[in-house]
Amino acid sequence: MAYTGPFDKPIPGQSLTTEPGNTPWEQPPQMAEIEEVARYYIERIADQNVIDDFGALCQAGVSLSPLVETIYLTGVAKGLHTLDAGLLVAPMIHSFLKAAIQEQGIEVKDTDDDPQAEAEDREMNRFMILASKYLEEEGGDMSDPGMQMISEMVEEGQEEESGMEEPNEVEGPEEEMQEEMTQEKPMGLMAKG
Repeated sequence: MAYTGPFDKPIPGQSLTTEPGNTPWEQPPQMAEIEEVARYYIERIADQNVIDDFGALCQAGVSLSPLVETIYLTGVAKGLHTLDAGLLVAPMIHSFLKAAIQEQGIEVKDTDDDPQAEAEDREMNRFMILASKYLEEEGGDMSDPGMQMISEMVEEGQEEESGMEEPNEVEGPEEEMQEEMTQEKPMGLMAKG
């Protein structure tokens, strides 16, 4: 099916207007046994050209988990097997691909998750909550240098969280138009005045 543009998509509810069972995933799966599904994927992936392509993706920084997920979800969409079977063979596909790609000397990331960064974020959030609570309880006496430092750290952390800097106060055409619109008085039956 060729992509013709952004409007070449089904409208909401369109699937309810066709006869049930017309799509491949609504039919009984072609493979029912887990061993059969695993064999199918291993045989397809064992091709050196496939491994080279997946290795190139891993060298480009793509982690292995989304690749494996896409592989078995494509099989579900084609009606080859059920989603359950895909989830059960996913670890086998993952292990096979990882070993085959590493054999070529390519480093493989399993997932994009970074436990160290997540732990640091949790610790920073904990600090922000405790520091804000401390400032609130102590009344925020800014003559104390320690309180000043804690207050500055909390403010800096909140700015980093928001990721936004103070906008420049430059009045452009949008602001002028907003002012003109607010100055116009409403007219008509429902206008209050």
